[in-house]
Amino acid sequence: MNANNSLNIYGRLNAMSKLQDRNRIAALQNARDRLFEALPLGIFLLDHRGIVLAMNRQQEVNSGVSRDEVEGRSVTEVFGNVLQKYGLVEPLERLLTDGTAFQTEIERYEPQFLRKMVRFRLWGFSLEPGELHVVLTDGVDTEHPGVPEIIGESGAMERVYWLIERAARVDATALILGETGTGKELVARAIHGRSPRRRGPFLAVNCGALPETLLESALFGHERGAFTGAERRVKGYFEAAHGGTLLLDEIGETAPAFQVKLLRVLESGRVTRLGGTEPIETDVRVLCATNRDLEEEVRAGRFREDLFYRINVLQIRLPALRERIEDLPMLVTRFLQEATQKHGLGEKTVSQQALERLRSYAWPGNVRELANVIESAYIVAPGRVLQEYHLPRRILEATATSCDRPFVSSGSVLPYAAARRLFQRQYLERVLKLAGGDIRAAARIAGVHPSTLYRIQGRGGER
Repeated sequence: MNANNSLNIYGRLNAMSKLQDRNRIAALQNARDRLFEALPLGIFLLDHRGIVLAMNRQQEVNSGVSRDEVEGRSVTEVFGNVLQKYGLVEPLERLLTDGTAFQTEIERYEPQFLRKMVRFRLWGFSLEPGELHVVLTDGVDTEHPGVPEIIGESGAMERVYWLIERAARVDATALILGETGTGKELVARAIHGRSPRRRGPFLAVNCGALPETLLESALFGHERGAFTGAERRVKGYFEAAHGGTLLLDEIGETAPAFQVKLLRVLESGRVTRLGGTEPIETDVRVLCATNRDLEEEVRAGRFREDLFYRINVLQIRLPALRERIEDLPMLVTRFLQEATQKHGLGEKTVSQQALERLRSYAWPGNVRELANVIESAYIVAPGRVLQEYHLPRRILEATATSCDRPFVSSGSVLPYAAARRLFQRQYLERVLKLAGGDIRAAARIAGVHPSTLYRIQGRGGER
């Protein structure tokens, strides 16, 4: 073989080698691109200025924006509020300037955030310090551990959800207001479960269920021999809830003398056990709840004004069920599911007639009463459908459609003003009956001043 032939063969082999290299490189690049898109991790590629060079499909899902909106723009320009909110500005700046890697975890709540949250883990590192940087995000949808689900999609509940989210971000004292049975403790648990204290204990004490002396001992603890029967030292709720959250339920039932001691503890952050002399430091987030109108209690002198202002830093008012009646079908469905799990009598539904009865009822006991009614009807209904006659008699009587006098009959039609007065009287009489004749309770249910009901009873004007 001559030299020319050898060179030709070498040239052909070299060309084939280069072609194979190009094919190999193209295959590797294709594999890299497919891997970039297929990874379940969200990926940002940033240059040294923080400009987004590329992001994959999963990052679009995680961030909620499309790559067309982000690529070619500064990450701080697009996500400035998010970076600020979750304390990521400084770690990102260090990554871009000197390649300092970071790892952190954040939580984001969806619009129905009481049902679902997304926990994100973030990693930032440099491939080429000063040139190319990577931020990875890994998000997982999870039910928040230990937090009961609060049900409702009405406008009134959306406001409550927003306030819970705001309250969870800070450590201030919050006051939860609402009628009996509206779910005040569920809201308190939701705040705790979404706060930085969620890994600490959540404790609740019903202040209205204990006499003053026992309440002090329960909250502040006592030393051995502090009173008859105190045979050992006992920590109170404030000490036991250290690092967590303490709910003081029915705070409006406490006596003024106790309120003075509670105010001192809230202001100082220290408790002294009964029979003790040494103050004990506590680290507790305090939430308070009541079904009373505390402003009215302050005006009446039954609740200290200074304590009211101290616990009313954040206020969450829960709507009564009658104020969010559009949530009732959703609640009924949930309570039927719970009854099925509890009693095992098979899945059941509610007839339209029974549902209309439930919609028409005033629900003085709110969601708690509804839960009991559905459980009772579930048990007594022999078939798969809860009919209106399976509902308690009080509901059937309160939602009866017959009138003492018809608005429209075959012979006459009441004038509008007269029909309006007649409807008002019949409605308020039924609410009064529902409340067992209690004027103030009926007024709260109907959302009117008690004087209106006094007039209906003939005590202050024409009936």
